[in-house]
Amino acid sequence: VIDAYKEAVKSHVDIESIRKKHFKVVVDPVNSVGGLSTPYLLKELGCEVITINAQLDGDFSRPPEPRPETLGELSIMVRGSKADLGVAHDGDADRCVFVDELGNVILGDKTGTVIIDHLLEKIGKCTVVTPISTSKLLEDIVEQRGSRLIRTRVGSTIVTKKMQEIGAEIGFEDNGGLFYMPHQPVRDGALAAALMLEVLAESGKTLSKLVDELPKYHLAKERIECPNEQKPMVMERLLKETEGLNRLTIDGVKVFFEDGSVLIRPSGTEAIYRVYAEARKEERAREIADWAMSLVKKAL
Repeated sequence: VIDAYKEAVKSHVDIESIRKKHFKVVVDPVNSVGGLSTPYLLKELGCEVITINAQLDGDFSRPPEPRPETLGELSIMVRGSKADLGVAHDGDADRCVFVDELGNVILGDKTGTVIIDHLLEKIGKCTVVTPISTSKLLEDIVEQRGSRLIRTRVGSTIVTKKMQEIGAEIGFEDNGGLFYMPHQPVRDGALAAALMLEVLAESGKTLSKLVDELPKYHLAKERIECPNEQKPMVMERLLKETEGLNRLTIDGVKVFFEDGSVLIRPSGTEAIYRVYAEARKEERAREIADWAMSLVKKAL
């Protein structure tokens, strides 16, 4: 079944263009199932592959969530081996977070936008589905390509169901989850890795250069404790406070300004409210986050 899976992934990329580049890639599958597929897939695509945390020993060598603070080893290995790319999976390898050739861990909203921009150029206008929490960066690129962006509540299964419902070709989550309907309508980390290699091969650019060319947004994140039983009452007050503003209320409340936006939503797993503010300027993102936090504190 792994061979069938690898062939399925390879059917969606230009194998020869990737092979010609002889990329060097470091893969960190966090001692889990990604180690059974991604390193071998990339070798078949002509890459020189180095692995870390690849033995399936029943214990994660790092926290399984691929974040900048958990991928220090991968960053060091990419720099030390002069690799072209670093690839990190989560425990079940349906997500992929990348490290550029300089050793920088790149957030999922940026690398996902790079891949989706490439796909939209490749397959033409289509529909992209993404949660309300995703950066406006993706919206900018989708609109530039003349395509349509549909926002949903947060959750990978929600994205999948919406894609199936409306026949969307692409889905995306900013935690490194890429959905590609011609392959399967769920997140797939190895496919994301293969598509990124296709982007690098066909553009002739490094990942750091591709990211640098994207529109620039700054993010300010906050969290505040809130007992689970109070979450609905707090949301009622937030909806009242933001009435009349340009907003979406499909999952929490997201308020849009001319120069930024902010999402305020209760965590589904912790007794907290989260605030995600975004703007072109860092100080404006901070200002919007502070405004949103004041609303939550007042509601509490």
